Amino acid sequence: MYNEGTLKEFLRTTYRSGSPVPYIISAKILLFVLIYIFDLLHDTETISTPLFDRTLSVLSLPKDLSTFVAQPWSLLSYSFLNEHLLELLFDCLWLYLTGRIFLNLLQTRQLLTVYAGAILCAGIVYLGLGQLHFFATQGASYLHSGAVANAAVIGSLLVLVPDTEIRLFLFGNVRLRTIALIYLALQLGYYVLSDQTAVGAYIAAIIWGVSFMYALKQGSDWSNMLRKKKKSPLKVVHHKPKGPTYKSYRADLPNQEVIDEILDKISLNGYESLSAFEKEILFKASKQEK
Repeated sequence: MYNEGTLKEFLRTTYRSGSPVPYIISAKILLFVLIYIFDLLHDTETISTPLFDRTLSVLSLPKDLSTFVAQPWSLLSYSFLNEHLLELLFDCLWLYLTGRIFLNLLQTRQLLTVYAGAILCAGIVYLGLGQLHFFATQGASYLHSGAVANAAVIGSLLVLVPDTEIRLFLFGNVRLRTIALIYLALQLGYYVLSDQTAVGAYIAAIIWGVSFMYALKQGSDWSNMLRKKKKSPLKVVHHKPKGPTYKSYRADLPNQEVIDEILDKISLNGYESLSAFEKEILFKASKQEK
């Protein structure tokens, strides 16, 4: 039986979770609905201006540099634009799945760095290749797809947790590595056949995600540029180093403070710097989230 309170609770939980994923998916869906309302209005002759084509043109990333200079926002907007329903569904499902896995282990700012960085890197590579005669005359003259940003998140998870198992309806438990490699290969094959310039952009996005995670495991967190620095008066304090104090709740699960301390330790020194006990705490917290 339908319960309005259940729907409100779902929306409250979804949008107050601190994850950027629901907001990205919502923006993509709203934009998709909007452009097809424009198309419907034009088809029914309610309006004479072809707003569908114009919106696609203005928000897509063009190969032509002079066109791009006139619409610089397209360096970001192209990743939120989907022209076909199936493409939108697959992009949103992949982002939802991989975003949950990512945020079970790392922080929001790290996900945003991977996602937004991939959009910028892929867009810059696409523009650069578009200035070469060979690529300028091949394939489409513009790019609009969220697949490049998804590729970066998937690439980062291939480095972080390649052996994580995902339960598929028909195939049972399948390792993330297997699913991700098949998906990336199919998407890359599609771009090889349809737009060779997009191949370079897609590979650049994967490299960005993989490089981010390798750097993080080595102790270099590129997402620190998004962290707000707190100013405090200079103090000279002599103290003995000590490890984090682990407080527990819900049958020996750590509180959020402990989880944040462990995640900060990963950011500074990499995942391998964690003790067995800290890895167990992170694992328990991840299971509790699920």
